[in-house]
Amino acid sequence: MKQRSFANPVGSYWFYLPCIMLVFCFPTYAAEPLDGFRDLKFGMTQQEVKALKTCSTSHECLYELSNKIRYIHLTYDKDTMTPGSNSPEPPRLAKITIDMGQYSDAWHQQLQIILGNSYRLTQDYTDETMNAFLAKKFEELNAGYEDGQIVLKVARRQFGNLTLKVVYQNTTLAEEFIRKTHTPLSTTP
Repeated sequence: MKQRSFANPVGSYWFYLPCIMLVFCFPTYAAEPLDGFRDLKFGMTQQEVKALKTCSTSHECLYELSNKIRYIHLTYDKDTMTPGSNSPEPPRLAKITIDMGQYSDAWHQQLQIILGNSYRLTQDYTDETMNAFLAKKFEELNAGYEDGQIVLKVARRQFGNLTLKVVYQNTTLAEEFIRKTHTPLSTTP
């Protein structure tokens, strides 16, 4: 019987090829949840937010984004009772809404590219939702990134003009967003 000599498989091209395919061809589903936006972190109290130099109050902050000063509105969860405590826990930061200004097709497309380069699109507009929005059946059109933790929102104002907002939200609000959204692009195990 003739014996074959096998080279060290670790040094073989055929060993590395499947490893490279595993790393680059399959999406990572175990991504870490987002913890906030810049120095605004989910779970911060209103006093912690107000202490930041970019925030004039516990609900309003200003950041320079895309070469403009952007207004940021903060939303907190409700007071909660800790088991075994008589006093309620202070409200914690749950949502960060960045006003990106007036809608234009070019600015909307640029924001889609910016978000798409950093985050995984998981809920997108459909023709049906787009047509309903254009027919003024509802006031917002939302696309979700990272399983709803980031939302690109086109919102109709009272007088009909449109604005763009980028929303960062904690996992609880992201799960609620996903339940309301009927157009997932991918599901995570």
